[in-house]
Amino acid sequence: MTTVTASPGVGNRTVAGPGLPAGRVHIADRVLQKTAERAAADVIGVDAKNVHVEIVSARDTAAVRVISPFPVPRLDDTEAVRRATPVLEAARTAQSELRSRLTRLFGREISRVDLTISGATAPQRKRVL
Repeated sequence: MTTVTASPGVGNRTVAGPGLPAGRVHIADRVLQKTAERAAADVIGVDAKNVHVEIVSARDTAAVRVISPFPVPRLDDTEAVRRATPVLEAARTAQSELRSRLTRLFGREISRVDLTISGATAPQRKRVL
């Protein structure tokens, strides 16, 4: 039987298996931050270099703060604007999906994901040659 006991800090775990001495796995905070940034960028649909993530760890949970631009359709594309999901609805969906994904990736409960939209990004207009 394997037991996993959470220690303070998002990346700390104490693990012992049958007949094995207890050990510790530590994942650097920077690795967790980069993982969260890439996951957030993927969920939101923006470039990871534009996403900033802060992780605050408690005893058994963590809270994540994401600051990112949010994708919107080009305003001159009236059909895309009409089909677009409202930003608040899309942001709530992204928060929920990111919370689930980070809980799975980090192996611990993510109690909260705060999303701050820092601007908008629109698809680049393609040049026709």
